[in-house]
Amino acid sequence: MIGILLEIYASFFLIGISAYGGGIATIALIQYEIVFAHGWLTAAQMRDVITLAQMTPGSIAINSATLTGYKIGGISGALVASLAVITPGILLLTAYTLAVSHLRSRDGLNRVKLALQPGILALIIFAVYTFGSISIDGVITGGIAAAAFFGILFAGRRVHPVLIILAAGLLGIAIFR
Repeated sequence: MIGILLEIYASFFLIGISAYGGGIATIALIQYEIVFAHGWLTAAQMRDVITLAQMTPGSIAINSATLTGYKIGGISGALVASLAVITPGILLLTAYTLAVSHLRSRDGLNRVKLALQPGILALIIFAVYTFGSISIDGVITGGIAAAAFFGILFAGRRVHPVLIILAAGLLGIAIFR
């Protein structure tokens, strides 16, 4: 059991240290580590984890870590995965804070942040592609996804995105009874 917990910690620590760009960007990293590198979950199981992680309060990284850790190693796995995914952020934020307080110019740090943005965008696009490829399995689910996307895109700030997601869910329930 200790061996699997160490593997879980190492994998989610790597996800946490690579998770620049926030939750959506981490989906591709999580999927790579959990589905492809270790085979702990199938693509369909990962889709379910991501869906549940998005529906529950909190960040997708911590929610996915908790759910995946639980599936792999029970409560111990959930605790280890959750701790592992947040540890790098805490360490990096501490180091960043110390560096900023000692630098006279923040230009170097701003350039690093700007340089990371294209990579973060690539991770987000890849996450959309991988999640979409396992979630959209036909014309109907593709149509629901497209309708929800355009609803969010064109409604802008007039309609809360949660209402559009709920509407898509209700439409799916009505169609797939």
